[in-house]
Amino acid sequence: MRKFSLTLTVCFSLVLCSVSQAQVLVSDLGVETGIIGAGAPAHTIGLQRHQQTIVMDTGAQKYALRYVVALDPKNPQAAIPGEGYIGMPEPVGCNWYGGGFFDLQINGKSIGTTLVHSFTGRSSAGRGTTDFVFDTAQAVVRVRFVARAGGDCLFAQALLEPKVEIKSVRVALRCYPSAFVSNADRHVLTSSRDIKQGDRTQLDVAGEGWAFYYDRIYDTGYAGVNQTGAGPCAALWVPSQIGKVGLNVGNYAVETVLDLKPTLCDFRFVFFDHAGRKNEAAKTDFQKRAPALAQELAAFAFTDPGVAQWPLAQKQAEVRRALASVPVDKEAAARYEHWGRELADQLKQLHDGSAGAIMAEADATRTIAQWEGGLADLKLKALLNDI
Repeated sequence: MRKFSLTLTVCFSLVLCSVSQAQVLVSDLGVETGIIGAGAPAHTIGLQRHQQTIVMDTGAQKYALRYVVALDPKNPQAAIPGEGYIGMPEPVGCNWYGGGFFDLQINGKSIGTTLVHSFTGRSSAGRGTTDFVFDTAQAVVRVRFVARAGGDCLFAQALLEPKVEIKSVRVALRCYPSAFVSNADRHVLTSSRDIKQGDRTQLDVAGEGWAFYYDRIYDTGYAGVNQTGAGPCAALWVPSQIGKVGLNVGNYAVETVLDLKPTLCDFRFVFFDHAGRKNEAAKTDFQKRAPALAQELAAFAFTDPGVAQWPLAQKQAEVRRALASVPVDKEAAARYEHWGRELADQLKQLHDGSAGAIMAEADATRTIAQWEGGLADLKLKALLNDI
């Protein structure tokens, strides 16, 4: 049985700025647990909360992604989403909701009811990557978020490896533009219209490929009785991947439901949190950038070079040099030999791009973390032994 890995974070480079290339700082805030109490969704009260957050700091913007579910000790392999399971608590938790803003449903079932296989973050080649990998009955799924050094948005991909016939794929998005308030004036702007609070509508798939979510009362800095306006948010998608888009502009939450084409397996999005920016300034900027972003998203390379291009032969040579100085450490030698065999198979499967590539990459990410995590100790032993 495949083991679950809930806490792995790999940082191939934790340097925010280097002489040669700016980097994205990726930080794992660790797993938080506790008993869920009153005020939470009724079906989760009394269960254990499992929450883990990974932060990607581009230098221009800080985005945090969170995995959060309830766990039942009587059934530890199952996940029980409360309000959601993929959240974005930073820059602010109200825009792309920190408690769950992104829900992928396959054949009518949320992937969030399956315990995440791995939730990982890493930095390499001027970008930060955060992955949620789920091994569900319908498909192996990887939801990947990519932030670029100096960038102010997140590129996102939902990649599927089907196990059964896929008849429907849906993504449900939730935001609370600018503040958790009900005395609001919610609006959603598209490329052709402004949709006001209280409206339910279908977007024109071909002509409305993005949405800008804002509140006319709670603009950035507006101070209400209990809340201050944080700023608007936005999303962009690839129209050719969409069957239909439904929008419900409530007086509290705004829900966007995208029915995706089930014949496809690669779905793409861009998310903005414009916290700290006034509605008009953020809107003008986003409208100006949207056409170019749409083209870029369609061709965006979601492949993580930090894993796909990890130099196994070079790394093995580095380990051999260190082991030569500590020949008595047979345990380390056996460990790295084992990891080397694993990585050779995992990277080959990843490069082949065949079925199983998602899990091969997830496993390679874990193995690389173990490799790099043990290398510093091995080199220190070698240095002390040479003195």
